[in-house]
Amino acid sequence: MNLLNNLSLRMRITLLTGGIVLATSLLLTFSSMYSAQKIFVYDHNITTHATLPLAVVEETVLSPPTSYALPPDRVAAVQAKKQQFDIWSYIYLIIFSGIGMIVTYFVAGKALKPLQELNNSIINITEYNLNDRIPTSIASDEIGSLANSFNAMLERLNESFLRQKRFSASVSHELKTPLSIMNAGVQVLHLEDQPTVEDYKETIQMAERNIKRLINIVDDLMALTNESDTEYADEIDLKQLFLQIKAEVEPLYAEKNIHISDEFEFATIRGNATLVYRAFFNLIENAMKYNITNGNVAIKTSVDNNVHKLIISNSGRGIPPEDINKIFEPFYRVDPSRSRKIGGAGLGLSIVKSIIEKHGWEIKAESTVNVGTCIIVSRIKVG
Repeated sequence: MNLLNNLSLRMRITLLTGGIVLATSLLLTFSSMYSAQKIFVYDHNITTHATLPLAVVEETVLSPPTSYALPPDRVAAVQAKKQQFDIWSYIYLIIFSGIGMIVTYFVAGKALKPLQELNNSIINITEYNLNDRIPTSIASDEIGSLANSFNAMLERLNESFLRQKRFSASVSHELKTPLSIMNAGVQVLHLEDQPTVEDYKETIQMAERNIKRLINIVDDLMALTNESDTEYADEIDLKQLFLQIKAEVEPLYAEKNIHISDEFEFATIRGNATLVYRAFFNLIENAMKYNITNGNVAIKTSVDNNVHKLIISNSGRGIPPEDINKIFEPFYRVDPSRSRKIGGAGLGLSIVKSIIEKHGWEIKAESTVNVGTCIIVSRIKVG
């Protein structure tokens, strides 16, 4: 079997099919030889009766069989015919088995041609041309289905590469911006012939702000890419959790006078308390940050067809339909200019999505422009 694995698929099909053809041919040959033996024996008996006198033949028919010896020349002729038949049977066996294997080899090559074309198409695809696709007209059978599946995989890979490129570009930009600001501040300080104490204070304060910003970005990136083993067995009281979050968030947005309400159909979940707190803190903070003055934030848990849902909605500006599926991507902002004024690196919802999925939950967003946004966390397993 190991030897077969080292051969091409075409040769393996040929050998296996040839083996079946050979075995079938052997059975047919031996059965025909056995039948021929019976025929020659029958011919022997008839010849025996034909050479006897008529009275003896009639006596033989009417009486029990009696053995008679053939003349030696007749026995030799029968044996020669039998031997000649056997020889030609073996010759035909070899010829037709060989022809069968040759035909199988060419037929297998024809049948496997679409697979070879598929292989050639795949070989030519690299990380630089993931936009290329395999022709789906290669075949309409299992090979065609394989080509369609491979094209779907290429689509996912291409999208993943594009997200990775956007992520890398965004990381570079986010890290470069505070560094550039600090560098500019230091250069301005160098341009002063006699910088004052106030100049130094302003430069230090500016450096501190941007260093904190860098630290936050690095912390967020580490949280986003952290794959370490974490326990998800804490019993979390949602009422207490959101009370703590409201106590922290409300003072930050007191000038907006936003009302936060809650309604709990279930009030406990299982998970990692630290990660769950960070995820829902980010969601509540976003609901406050992108809300209108005198707006509302509603927190609700419900059970729908045995699916547990936690819903956080606000009365904000909403998200356009073309952006709703992108808000969980790292560094993505619906309105970059407005988001810059509000602050943040655009990693909050990416971190939330990562935490939610690590718990085996799902998250999605629904929004209506100028009405509000609703974040739904579902399939929460209650302890």
